[in-house]
Amino acid sequence: MIYRFLCFLSFTLLFNLTHAQEFKANVKVEAASVRGSNKQVFKTLEKAIEEFVNKTRWTDKRFENHEKIKVDILLNVKSYDLNKNQINAELYFRSYRPVYKSDYETLLLNLIDKDFTFKYREFEKLDFNLELFESNLTSTLAFYAYVALGHDFDSFKENGGKPFYEKAEVIQNNAEQNNIDGWAKDNKKNSKGDLIALLLNNDSYFYHKAVYTYHRWGLDMMAERLALGKNNIITAINYLQKLKQQNPNADYLIKIFFDAKADEIVQIFSAGPQVNTVFVVNKLKNLAPNYDYKWDEILKAGPQNTGLRNNRPPVKSNEDFTPSKSRMPLR
Repeated sequence: MIYRFLCFLSFTLLFNLTHAQEFKANVKVEAASVRGSNKQVFKTLEKAIEEFVNKTRWTDKRFENHEKIKVDILLNVKSYDLNKNQINAELYFRSYRPVYKSDYETLLLNLIDKDFTFKYREFEKLDFNLELFESNLTSTLAFYAYVALGHDFDSFKENGGKPFYEKAEVIQNNAEQNNIDGWAKDNKKNSKGDLIALLLNNDSYFYHKAVYTYHRWGLDMMAERLALGKNNIITAINYLQKLKQQNPNADYLIKIFFDAKADEIVQIFSAGPQVNTVFVVNKLKNLAPNYDYKWDEILKAGPQNTGLRNNRPPVKSNEDFTPSKSRMPLR
């Protein structure tokens, strides 16, 4: 009887562990510009980061294997001081989200940390404690993990990501108190401190509403009602315009949105049911002028229907529109 109980307990623990992880991360560490013969340290680091992101339990939610959030992390090493075990790199962090009734995965986040300095000794264990600052490496990875979770949950439920942004803020506060570069809230450098301050600012309400509407009632709608989905994406763009009007300091959030969505938006409005593309492009150029060359591609794609304008809340399908849990996660 005791043996059976122990076997059952072992199975239960193993089952829980295999369902505890939230991410399916693919990590690459590039160090082509670094001189020296000890390149193995970067392979070790690559494996350590992947295991850290994939095996840490970030939430109390249960994720099935097919529900895990796909993440790509690229670390482009610019310099390595072996004596100090110090690495300076660019960090590229991308997360993706499945789209209802399709094999398509949409890019949800496309973040770049251009000046990321941390210490790493080969084979050291990557420890993380939400309440304590352990290292810039684990704090940064954990910060972006929670920002990714926040955006993922935002995309399924309006303002669903707030609990994860709050955890990211705890990490940011701990790092800032330790005077670590890149964490201060200074409204100048688009730091991690600036990012989390904006995400938790009440004036950023329309950003979260845009993320939710774009994905839940835009992309997810397209498999069944393409025209309606496109119009709801216009509604999401309208929310970003309201965000800009309400919070002039929210340009960084708008940049983050379009850094992930610019190419996708061009594809959406360059084909399929016609909408007033002149109207849409004018809005896009006002919100993200750095992507003007992309927005012009929409106008070049074909004739414009100038008769349709969308300034109303998203219209929801009359059909039962509830994505199956077996196809995609309902956060």
